[in-house]
Amino acid sequence: MKKETLALLLNFIFFGSIFLFFKNGIGTLMPMSYVPLIFLSVLFTGIVSPKFLVNKGKLFVKLPFRKKPIQL
Repeated sequence: MKKETLALLLNFIFFGSIFLFFKNGIGTLMPMSYVPLIFLSVLFTGIVSPKFLVNKGKLFVKLPFRKKPIQL
């Protein structure tokens, strides 16, 4: 599998799983209508999810609240 494909797949998996965690957590703690619930979940997930990227054939992960990416 190409590194670019692996990075894209990992981004989707981590974003999706963290999104479901936030959606269920916020929905349980604060019952609200569907659209604000989805908006808040996407906002929080975009902030705290790790980002995977490829630079010069090497796979890196950018963790939230850290400046430098970590090579995998």
